[in-house]
Amino acid sequence: MSENFGDWEYDKTCRTEFGEVGYHEVLVMSGAENGGLNYGENRLYNNPFDTDTESELVEGSEYGSSDDPDEFQPDDIQENLHNGVEGNNAGVAENNAGVAENNAGVAENNAGVAENMDYDDGVPHEMEFEPVIPGAQMTRDQAILILAAYSLRHHMTSVAMQDLLSFLKLLQPGALPSTKFLFDKELDKIENSRYIFCCLKCGARVPDGSTHCVVDECRHEFNKKKSLCKGNFCIYIPIVQQLKDFFENHEYTTFPKNHKKETDYLSHVCNSDYYLKQLREGKISQDDFTLIFNVDGVPLFSASKASMTPIQCALLEVKNTRSHVFMCGMWFGAEKPNIDVLLEPFVDECCTLSETGVQWTNSLGVQVVTKVHPFVCTSDAVARPVLRNCQQFNGYFGCDWCLQRGRYVPKGGGNVMCYPYQTDVVRRVKEGYEQDALRAVREGNLVNGVKGPSLLSLLPTFDIVESFVPDYMHSVLLGVIRFLVNLWLDSKSGGKAYHIDHDDLAKVNRRLLKIKAPSGIARAPRSLEERKHWKATEWRNFLLYYSIPVLTGVLPRPHIQHLFLLSNSINLLLQDKIPRDSLVNIDLALCKFVIGMEDLYGEENCTFNVHQLTHLVGSVRNYGPISNVSAFMFESNNGRLKKMVSGTHHIPSQIAGKFILWRNLPVMAKKCQIQQARITVLNLYEHLLTTKRKVRISVHINDGSVALGRPKTRDLDAGELLALDTLFGVIDVRIHKVDFYKKVLFDGIVYQSSSYCAGYKRDNSVVLTNNGTYGRITEMVVVEVCICGNELCECDPQPECIVFLKELTVRSSRLFTDRQVGITKSRFPATVTETNRTIAFRLSDVHRKCVLMRIVPSLYAAPIIKTEEGD
Repeated sequence: MSENFGDWEYDKTCRTEFGEVGYHEVLVMSGAENGGLNYGENRLYNNPFDTDTESELVEGSEYGSSDDPDEFQPDDIQENLHNGVEGNNAGVAENNAGVAENNAGVAENNAGVAENMDYDDGVPHEMEFEPVIPGAQMTRDQAILILAAYSLRHHMTSVAMQDLLSFLKLLQPGALPSTKFLFDKELDKIENSRYIFCCLKCGARVPDGSTHCVVDECRHEFNKKKSLCKGNFCIYIPIVQQLKDFFENHEYTTFPKNHKKETDYLSHVCNSDYYLKQLREGKISQDDFTLIFNVDGVPLFSASKASMTPIQCALLEVKNTRSHVFMCGMWFGAEKPNIDVLLEPFVDECCTLSETGVQWTNSLGVQVVTKVHPFVCTSDAVARPVLRNCQQFNGYFGCDWCLQRGRYVPKGGGNVMCYPYQTDVVRRVKEGYEQDALRAVREGNLVNGVKGPSLLSLLPTFDIVESFVPDYMHSVLLGVIRFLVNLWLDSKSGGKAYHIDHDDLAKVNRRLLKIKAPSGIARAPRSLEERKHWKATEWRNFLLYYSIPVLTGVLPRPHIQHLFLLSNSINLLLQDKIPRDSLVNIDLALCKFVIGMEDLYGEENCTFNVHQLTHLVGSVRNYGPISNVSAFMFESNNGRLKKMVSGTHHIPSQIAGKFILWRNLPVMAKKCQIQQARITVLNLYEHLLTTKRKVRISVHINDGSVALGRPKTRDLDAGELLALDTLFGVIDVRIHKVDFYKKVLFDGIVYQSSSYCAGYKRDNSVVLTNNGTYGRITEMVVVEVCICGNELCECDPQPECIVFLKELTVRSSRLFTDRQVGITKSRFPATVTETNRTIAFRLSDVHRKCVLMRIVPSLYAAPIIKTEEGD
């Protein structure tokens, strides 16, 4: 049983089994001291099924003192086995003539090794399993599991895997499968995946067993082998088995459901308007789950048109759902997919899941039937009209949520479709879409931008209009803010008020590169000259944190205030709790931003991405914060899928096979009881599933914090003592013990003192407390304090972690207010001033870490947002 701490994960099982919970110091990884693993350790480690590659605040490798974190160096095991292995090698040398004799020598020599290894740090262990070879620390099934994890971690080709198995066969014949074919047979696989082919000439579906295209005008000859090489087919993986394995083999927590009344805050999909409506109407029940799915094209090679279009989905009710993405279909080819061929099996299976559900067995052995309903689709503005069978945004009536016609206006040497702000726009509804689709089929023309029916209309609980959301990753980050930056820097904008020339660009870049972002922000700021290579997360960080401070004094004041409307609104819509009564003002701010685009930049720059901002708040009312339904988790998984390609032949089979294997590792781990394996085996397995490393020394405090590194001891100064008196509300508190630390982990977040951060590119010392106080962490202490007031005190006070801050006072700034849309006080960002006042806080009183930006003559602090979105 483990508890997720964001960048870190603390293993509760290991803590209670191998160490005492409380105020104590343990060596988590003793590689620096003894070059190997420390058995019986209290361990801080990352989620073994988390595939993120970013690592923060890491000291040393998990497997010894090597500089290479991926190099496995179990020196302690080598030392324990030294005598047995040398004897074994001698036996091999003497008995080369006879394999039988040699094997007998191996068994005899390794018997002593097995006996010696029955102790880990003095704790005896029973050898309750049959080792893969005599003296080995793992079973055959565990060895196969680790080989599978190894192949995925290092993106091994089939040839590389075959060579590895051949090598292992030479070391110990018969211990493991000798060929890739036999190895694959040992793995648990999801059956019933199937191929669906289309004609290479006309694109029509080719029925199973047919040798020619069924279209009379085509009748092109169909060759399965040729189609597999050229593409134009999809592979479908049933989602029902993936869901069954997830429910049975994964630990997960869900958001609470309450259908009786609306809450004052929107925090997740389960208390959103559309979800509550479905609950009240009985279309979904308390025990049901809902799906968010995504369909988007992914180019595979820079020198080829070949691309894949996967159907990916996730469960909305599950916390940290980005770690549990399912793939149920994938189109492959150089041409755009036949969307009906791709969607048909998905729609059929989703209808079955809504009606009959998926049957699975819970931990008590009880059969459970859970219904799963398709609920939301998040896609970009290119894929969405294809899925809806509608006109794209560059045509009349191209909006997916309203009937604004749009108009073409001159720009450059041609015309562009623009969507200036309108107040009298009619919203689309499901019934209207269905009528337009039927009419379009009868008349053979588009009706209000609708070409015809969509297969997705057949999905129960899925609204063909409202269930599509304006994904903010594509529309805002890769859309509006990127468009604005390019507009400011475009040489064609020369002479315009908003143009940023070469000198001003250099100034902005200097400001950006001086910013020391906290570790909660995955990527450090980069120069605007590298914006072509920026990821969506970098555009998010620029919009939310950096843009206003670094552009102040560069862009004219009206343009800064205009940008602030967007930055502040997106910041509010990303909060983990959004007050329902604030949505009206946020909607007004976004509409004012859309109006300002035409006034400040011209009608020709009122793009469809800008228009989508007018529908963003409606999406939040229906499904909660915009991060709930963003495409970040699917785009992150797309990168994962691309890494599964290790050759140019049978690409879909490679991806599908490795994806299925990756999804089934927990199933295999459960069957081979990897959690009950020896600590060295478990460590290796976890190492293969994550690139993050462990800390060396940690101290676990009763208040839930974890102090990292070795402490220093000194007396508290007068300012710190006064701050403690204020915190505890007692004059002259009695201090029994105090230790100073530079780094502390609390609730998955790493905090560091300002002196520690001074020499690094990251600054984790600036925080915002729950009462609205900004400050820089000067010291973090683990202190035992008595407040009984008795001079003959015999109390046994419990240690707790206290943070000392130098307060940053907030200065009022009219630049960051707009009373017309209800923004009277903004935290995004706050203009602050440094002081020498010391304040003491508990870590539980810290609300957020902040980005501190010094843009002479001002100092800005911007609280960073907690989000599960990937990088």
